[in-house]
Amino acid sequence: MKNLSLLAAAVILTGCSTTSSVNKTEEVVIEPTPQVSEENAPISLTVITNPADSRVRIMNIVPVYQDAIELDAGKYDIEVSKAGYVTYRKWVTVDKKTILTIKLDEKQLSQSAR
Repeated sequence: MKNLSLLAAAVILTGCSTTSSVNKTEEVVIEPTPQVSEENAPISLTVITNPADSRVRIMNIVPVYQDAIELDAGKYDIEVSKAGYVTYRKWVTVDKKTILTIKLDEKQLSQSAR
């Protein structure tokens, strides 16, 4: 009986002392970072002017100019004007995102205007 009790205790202790190994595997999902290339970027035009309140017009299209206007690739007749300043007008080729900076020169008063 003593042997049976020792055997039972050994079996119980053996069962308690064994540990099952649990493998925790974390699943890591790596999402690819989107690559923005010039080829996929929309073709747009922004004209930054000095003075800032100058009027910007694209003379060879119907839509009214707005910053970052989306355009088809091509040549555009750009006019920047303001009263009291020399008007800027130039053909510009737009084939990617384009930012123009235009500084207008003040008109000189002529001798006859004084």
